Amino acid sequence: MSFVLIALFGSSAMAQTRRISGRVTTEGSGEPIPAATVQVVGTTYGAATDETGRFSVSAPAGPVTLRVRRIGYSPKTLAVSSGLADVNVSLAKDVLELDKQVITGTATTVASVNSANAVSVVSGERLNRVPAPTIDNALQGKIAGATITQNSGAPGGGTQIQLRGVSTVNAGFQPLYVIDGVIVSNAAVFNGLNVITQSARSSAGSNSVSNQDQQVNRIADINPNDIESIQVLKGPSASSIYGSKGTNGVIIITTKQGRAGKSTLDIQQSFGKYTLANKIGPFMCFKSAAEADAAGWLGGGLDGQLWTAATNKCHDYEEELYGSNSDFSYQTIASLRGATGSGTNFYISGLVQHDNGLGLNDFYNKQSLRINLGQQFGSRLNVRAQTELIHSLTQRGVFGNDNTGINPYTTFSATPSFIDLQKQGDGSYPKNPQSAVGNSNPFQNADRIKTPENVYRMIGSLTGTYNIMSSQSATLDATLQGGIDALSDNPKIISPADIYIEQSNANPGTIVNTQANIVNANLNGTLAHRLIGGAFTATTSVGFRQDRRQSDVINNIGRGIISGLTNFSAAVQTFTNEGQDLVKDFSIFAQEEFLTLNERLLITAGVNAERSSNNGDQEKFYGYPKFSASYRMPEYIPHVNEFKWRLAYGRAGNQPTAGRFTFMTTLFNEGRTGLRASTIKGATGIKPETASEIEGGFDVTAFDGRMRLSATQARKQIDNLLLTAAVAPSTGFTTQWINGGQIVNRITELELGLTPVQTGNFEWVSNTTYASVRGKVTRLPVPGFVAGPGSFGTRFGNGFIGQGLSPSVVQAINGCTALNAAGTSCPSANRVLKFVGDGLPDYVMGFSNDFTFGAFRLSSLLDWRKGSVGVNLTNAYFDHGLLADTAVGNKRADDFAKGIAAYVEPTGFLKLRELTFGYELPARLTSALFNGRASAARVELSGRNLWTKTKYTGLDPEVSNFGNGALGRIQDVTPYPPA
Repeated sequence: MSFVLIALFGSSAMAQTRRISGRVTTEGSGEPIPAATVQVVGTTYGAATDETGRFSVSAPAGPVTLRVRRIGYSPKTLAVSSGLADVNVSLAKDVLELDKQVITGTATTVASVNSANAVSVVSGERLNRVPAPTIDNALQGKIAGATITQNSGAPGGGTQIQLRGVSTVNAGFQPLYVIDGVIVSNAAVFNGLNVITQSARSSAGSNSVSNQDQQVNRIADINPNDIESIQVLKGPSASSIYGSKGTNGVIIITTKQGRAGKSTLDIQQSFGKYTLANKIGPFMCFKSAAEADAAGWLGGGLDGQLWTAATNKCHDYEEELYGSNSDFSYQTIASLRGATGSGTNFYISGLVQHDNGLGLNDFYNKQSLRINLGQQFGSRLNVRAQTELIHSLTQRGVFGNDNTGINPYTTFSATPSFIDLQKQGDGSYPKNPQSAVGNSNPFQNADRIKTPENVYRMIGSLTGTYNIMSSQSATLDATLQGGIDALSDNPKIISPADIYIEQSNANPGTIVNTQANIVNANLNGTLAHRLIGGAFTATTSVGFRQDRRQSDVINNIGRGIISGLTNFSAAVQTFTNEGQDLVKDFSIFAQEEFLTLNERLLITAGVNAERSSNNGDQEKFYGYPKFSASYRMPEYIPHVNEFKWRLAYGRAGNQPTAGRFTFMTTLFNEGRTGLRASTIKGATGIKPETASEIEGGFDVTAFDGRMRLSATQARKQIDNLLLTAAVAPSTGFTTQWINGGQIVNRITELELGLTPVQTGNFEWVSNTTYASVRGKVTRLPVPGFVAGPGSFGTRFGNGFIGQGLSPSVVQAINGCTALNAAGTSCPSANRVLKFVGDGLPDYVMGFSNDFTFGAFRLSSLLDWRKGSVGVNLTNAYFDHGLLADTAVGNKRADDFAKGIAAYVEPTGFLKLRELTFGYELPARLTSALFNGRASAARVELSGRNLWTKTKYTGLDPEVSNFGNGALGRIQDVTPYPPA
């Protein structure tokens, strides 16, 4: 390792040095650039510019070369002769964001021009061009290789990111999130909605939660406006530094820090409105009572009195419930950024946000406060502290699959639209005469049922870097970092006893009170040595990481609570469930980076060895190696400034989320609660899933930085899948967790950045991303199975895991050997299985274009998803008599033999994700408006998800009833409509 050679090069610190001073400005305008770094090439000497753009740096005697860098500007190298002591440097704006620092290790980075991986980097400015509810919403359409799906249109989030295809069946499927070095939670807490929807048909006491609870993933808490940049390590070749948590990729978020220069106060005030983007449309509109009677809707209790008592109109229930919320949404953001002369830098920000939901009484409120501080102690010690306090309160209503008739779309599908369901003048709500939906009135439900989710969260980290040794040719730095993410999530469901839907319960009046406390903590230590020789730079890093993740979720259910009370103890019948989890991880790592051949060849090799309490053998270390190389070719090709070949290999893991223990399960017997052993047997030999990836490609920069092309091919192989296998019943168990099987994903990614026009006051910047993922189950030690939620998979279509098939294949019942005696239903034994498509798209593309003309700016982003299919089960609710067998999902009896895949529809789409038109006010007008206290002001008109083109006949092709799962996400069941 390079630090062994310190003694050979340490004497160079005694060499004679000189001072070089100068100023760094913006090309064209001459404005000073603060916080730019000035590095003496071939040495460890460097400095940063002050608020006036000036710098002073030590340099060896004789001629040297300076490299000047600043985020947002193209870097520049400048030769300085031995007799020159004062230089001026001008930097051009980096409109294509070509110059970035890419993370390669826990405490190491490399310039993107040398990076050997296809790491996507999104700047904070690009992330926040249009206000977005959450970070993952803001990333849609901007990352090649990421399939980002919003599970519903409900306020407050609920979005899933899948990087480079399906990587697991039963283990964790989400990417790892790291904020300022802290591994943070993206948990989605079950809120207990299943208790009143019975979507999983469970009893209130034995199983109160479900993956159909429509919960929010907690990365929604983070304020996007605090972000400096986001780096996405999409595969194991880049994410192996995170060991057994890197299979699904890593999203690294760096927040804004203080910087040298004049302190700036930025204030942003936004107002807007969320509106209904799509509707199914009114159901059964009749022009007269006679027409309704002829259709059979005035019999069975729906008599003519209902018609004459109503308004004789066709009620658009969707518009009345979801289109009448006139509340404005608003967002207020303020930040203070700067530094003091005593070595302190600071970034302080605050956020107050209110998003109106489409439904009555639905909303999303969030407040956050961030304080980032940095302090330089002398010339050796630098300390940084980052802290964010967050509070959110969300009410999302009732939506998604249900079996009680409580969902609005369930009611709308069974209620002829001539019935008036809205609130009456006396404050009462009409009783729905349709007993098929429990006389449910969705307007009463929206008014009386409360679904608040209250979250308090603190994310903080403290980082200290100490320079142990520094010379002209070598440095040795020690970094110690500790962080914590602590959140308290308290979702509630309050369904009063006197509403109509509760009257069908034996004990009307339901309350669900969930309390989740989740704490993530980690401690990292790193030694990094940098050695600069005559023809190379070697960077060696070694260190450790210790992680602890703990959660405690208590779910209390009360039945038979008098209206007006919300006290759990007042319930006639109570049930309590509690889940506890504690995971401890420890890893050690070492990495070597070798840059040579005039900084054209970079070779990196490293290994991370990690053990975890989730493994069967808690003391065993599993190794996750990486190797990569990149080579920048000399400028032989005309108009090509940079041509880089790159190749990378890496291995990452996915910790088993189950399998080690045989758990006890709750047993109810004659009103008493007991425990019995689970029928799933634990396995002491369970180990992490392993993903190995080889990635290759090239990057081209041409025409003086006005074109950038990146092309990548990758193969990701996932082994040791976490599966369940049948065991002999004589053992007392039915199944056991095992490791086995293999999934192979083949990935193609392209990114193209262009500046087609850049003349005078007009500039056009364009970015295009493309990604295609093809997956296949190449080995399976168990029989093929439906990896889906309950009967949905066997009746309507779901992810089927079978050798030779895509892991996201969609199946459907597409035929019937014989109907029942009445000729109207297909018995289960007679159903025919057929595979009809893939839930993952053929490819995903993003098109962003920014036009700047003087003070005007127009930005747009199109998101195109091609080729996927989904199961539109919302149609099953509205078919009414057109189905021969609604349980099977095939239209009309004579279609069974034709193999028609009812409800399976294409879910590809083209969406206008973002559109912004902005104008920067003239300096004179800005000064007059703000009494000379503002240096710049800008007004913008923005929109998100303004237009969608799709063949899908449902509300939104993006929705997913089973959002929080690796598979089975292609089900659309009466969702919250899109906004």
